Amino acid sequence: MRTNITSATQFCKSFFDTILVFCVWISVVVFLSSVASADLIKLKNGGEVRGKLLRTTSGSAETRVIQTLSGGSITIDSQNIEFITNRPLSIEEYESRSKEIEDTVEAHLRLADWCLKNHLSSQRLEQMEKIIQLDPDHAKARAALGYSKRDGEWMTRDEVMRKNGYIKYKGRYVSSAELELLEKNQAELEAERKWIKKVKLWLIWLNGNDLLQQQEGLKNFQEVSDPHAVAALARLMGKHKHIAIRSLLVATLDQIPGNKPLRPLAELVLTDPIQTIRNSALEVLTKRDATGAIAFFIEGLKNKSNIIVKRAGQGLESIGDRSVVPDLISALTTSHTYRVRVPDTTSTYSYNTNGTFGGSGVVLPPDIEAGLLAGRYPNGVIVLPSQQPKVQMRTVSVKHLHQNEAVLLALQKITQQNFGYNERLWRLWWASTQNQTGLVPVIQ
Repeated sequence: MRTNITSATQFCKSFFDTILVFCVWISVVVFLSSVASADLIKLKNGGEVRGKLLRTTSGSAETRVIQTLSGGSITIDSQNIEFITNRPLSIEEYESRSKEIEDTVEAHLRLADWCLKNHLSSQRLEQMEKIIQLDPDHAKARAALGYSKRDGEWMTRDEVMRKNGYIKYKGRYVSSAELELLEKNQAELEAERKWIKKVKLWLIWLNGNDLLQQQEGLKNFQEVSDPHAVAALARLMGKHKHIAIRSLLVATLDQIPGNKPLRPLAELVLTDPIQTIRNSALEVLTKRDATGAIAFFIEGLKNKSNIIVKRAGQGLESIGDRSVVPDLISALTTSHTYRVRVPDTTSTYSYNTNGTFGGSGVVLPPDIEAGLLAGRYPNGVIVLPSQQPKVQMRTVSVKHLHQNEAVLLALQKITQQNFGYNERLWRLWWASTQNQTGLVPVIQ
């Protein structure tokens, strides 16, 4: 009997010890969670208050009481609050550190290492971007950003693969021919091949001199409604040298139901050199459910050409929804590199603070400067000197940060908000809207 009582006593003691440890653990977790994050209150006058939201009181006007990070408390009229969001304290510390450091490679590298220790991946990449702006050949920063050196030029893996003709499909790179096979079954491929012969023949008729054949070919295009015809139409007409043929493509795709016309229509909006064709293709998209085309425009926001980025913004303004807001925020400002041929001097070439391009003692022609600033030369330009024709030339890379008005207009239309080109404020506001829906975003 005594043994049983002793065993029961030991069991109870062990049980209560376990409960005590569990309670202590819960208290620690609650404490850590309370100090690991903070509320950020964005005021309509542009100010910010950081702390913990304590309570809401009702009187003549609703107010918010915030305990600041220093331990005091502030009462704010809700009418003065733009939005409230929650984010980790490590982000607050990062912002303070980033404002105080010197603009040197060493300082940014130290802050990047601090970000790595504090699991701030996007902030670390931000510092690496600043490093390569100061030192374009900094190997560690380039490696962190996913660059490798190919033929003397720093390129990301995506850029290398795209240059070699590969496309990213479900996390891996495939050729365009392989992509077509992956996305379609054998029956679809057979049905599409039958259309290639028809479309080729009709195009021959349209480009011939026989008026009756021209009319017959046009009539045939006007009657197409089979989705299996889309691949042949896009392949044979999408890059046709005659504007009239590409316009006919838009009209023909407009007749075809389903999602298959979405890709060629989006490609026309993004890449066709004629604005009227781009506008017509976008108008066709807006008349139907174009949700499936949104992905093509999101990809366009990441394009190396600023012209494509702006067109993607215009497209999303017309067919985008709130799901594209984070992608638009990331594309508010985009950096683009231009390769240009210039006289080989000791001068360095870059975009100057006054918006001009050139180096000490060397100035590019005004029309070339304007074209580079507008992004009209995605493949670079060759600038020949006006004097001394026998001068050695060299190719240099110049980088320019573009503010994309088309992207900002798309954001304003979709969100009915306007924080200008301030990406940080856009992200804070977007996080606050996700908090309201019950989600818990990680703001970085």
